Amino acid sequence: MLRVFGHYLPARVLFLAFADLILLMGAGYVGMLTPLWLGHGPFPPKVLAFVAFGWAILFVGGTYDFSPPQDRKEIVIHLIGCFAALVVLMSAIGFAFPYLRWGRLALLLSLVLGFLAVTSVRVLTLNLWNTPRFRERLLLLGATPLADRLIEMLSRMGTHGYEVLGYVDDRSETDLCLNNGYRLLGRVSELGRVAIEQRAGTIVVTLDERRGTLPLAPVLDCKLRGLRVEDWPSFYERLTRRIGIENLRPSWLVFSDGFRRTSITRSVKRAVDIVAALLFLAVGFPLFALIALAIRLESRGSIFYRQERVGEAGKIFRLLKFRTMYERAEEGSGPVWATANDPRVTRTGRVLRRTRLDEFPQIVNVLKGDMSFVGPRPERPHFVAMLQARIPYYTQRLSVKPGITGWAQIRYSYGSTVEDAAQKLEYDLYYVKNMSIFLDLLILFHTVQVVLFGRGAR
Repeated sequence: MLRVFGHYLPARVLFLAFADLILLMGAGYVGMLTPLWLGHGPFPPKVLAFVAFGWAILFVGGTYDFSPPQDRKEIVIHLIGCFAALVVLMSAIGFAFPYLRWGRLALLLSLVLGFLAVTSVRVLTLNLWNTPRFRERLLLLGATPLADRLIEMLSRMGTHGYEVLGYVDDRSETDLCLNNGYRLLGRVSELGRVAIEQRAGTIVVTLDERRGTLPLAPVLDCKLRGLRVEDWPSFYERLTRRIGIENLRPSWLVFSDGFRRTSITRSVKRAVDIVAALLFLAVGFPLFALIALAIRLESRGSIFYRQERVGEAGKIFRLLKFRTMYERAEEGSGPVWATANDPRVTRTGRVLRRTRLDEFPQIVNVLKGDMSFVGPRPERPHFVAMLQARIPYYTQRLSVKPGITGWAQIRYSYGSTVEDAAQKLEYDLYYVKNMSIFLDLLILFHTVQVVLFGRGAR
């Protein structure tokens, strides 16, 4: 994982994104400079449009998503779909803007070359990334439940970029009762020797309690030898792109980097929210009207649904949504969490929820300043009061404006339990810690995937 503007991105994704940019640009210029060119006007704007839209389609099409891992067949199918979409898009752009129009044969040649080059690099990368040479070799300092949790997480994610070597601990294998296939490789005093023998690249400190138990001398020796030393919360954040709240010390939150929000960042974010909200209202009004008609035709009641939510610093505001449930759905039950197959949801409502179009009216909340486009999902006061009492650090998600979409919404599915809320909080804390315009743009791109293809978390 590499860090870009505070956000962790897999090295493989960054490499492929840069490679795709170069390959698409090369394919575009080859197509333009051949005798097949039948269009008119300067080359650079046409190639720039080809590269920009090609890059965006590859991202929205999910070709940079590797969870779960994809095989060669899935990679090729995804890329065929993306380049087919690029054909349609470039044709529509050429029709709408004649100065960006390509010659047919030149466009066909660029698309074929781009597809072959991008596919070849992806297949080659798939083969290389699965070899031991490209794996990060992990040595766990402390055979604790935290270490087992990290091992389980790595196994469940199907991550090929890591290799767990084993544990270093002062207790014996008999006392530890190891049963997950990983061995005790030595005592804490032998940490340096074990790290060299095992060719470890990273030492993850997984001790339950570090106060008075952290072996400073061996750890410092490994650090000075050039090995990466990470405590488990930092590694967990890098691995999962969320912040684990179980056994998390408040001091880690206090002294970790991040959680910085300057007045400039807030002002830029607010300006972007206002401009984007006005554009969405102007462009989306016809769709807005069709959705309103579909809601009214299916069931009686208001088109909109207004509900109290908790915003930044605990401020209560009225959230506006398209109504997706039958009228008076909670009249007998009171406040109840929504579930994936909620019987209270109408047929139109299911489509709106799956595509997130039910959130469209919240643009009004964005204009009023109650919400942002990107941020933690605002919860109802009833649930906030309950979750604050049961989940540590829950209040910290209220330190920023809530959003229409967010890191938790695109990374985690519908939740209807306290455990689900705790999982989503880990994503929300990651966003609060690493909030930036760059991360907001990534979240918006992922949201487009959900709206267009109905896939992803909610």
